[in-house]
Amino acid sequence: MIKKRNKSLIGKIFSFKMFILISIFCIVFLGTGLAKEYYRDYQIQKEINFLQKEIDSFEVNNYKLSQLVEYYKTDEYKEAEARKRLNVMKEGEKVVIIKPNSENLNSLFVEEANGNENIPNYIRWWNYFFARK
Repeated sequence: MIKKRNKSLIGKIFSFKMFILISIFCIVFLGTGLAKEYYRDYQIQKEINFLQKEIDSFEVNNYKLSQLVEYYKTDEYKEAEARKRLNVMKEGEKVVIIKPNSENLNSLFVEEANGNENIPNYIRWWNYFFARK
């Protein structure tokens, strides 16, 4: 006589073909979830790196601005601005205003045009500052 074996539910699930199908489905399902999480982690890390670079640039900018503020608080800066904007001078200083003489300037330009082009530059400067005309 032939005995039929009654397979239980667990026996049917773990039958070879069914087990392979369920395993493949689980692997695909878990693999896609893992890939999505890996990509999300990559994007978050990329954004963190970008924000860290931005923070570093802000810190450098902040340091430069704080140094500038410290300089603006110094007496040296206040004195320089007073001299520049308000024409203020220290005690004992004298202001000298030099008006250019148009004849002297014209004579210099005429000499340049008349053939002094072969004279070295340092001699031209020497003549400009120290030669009497």
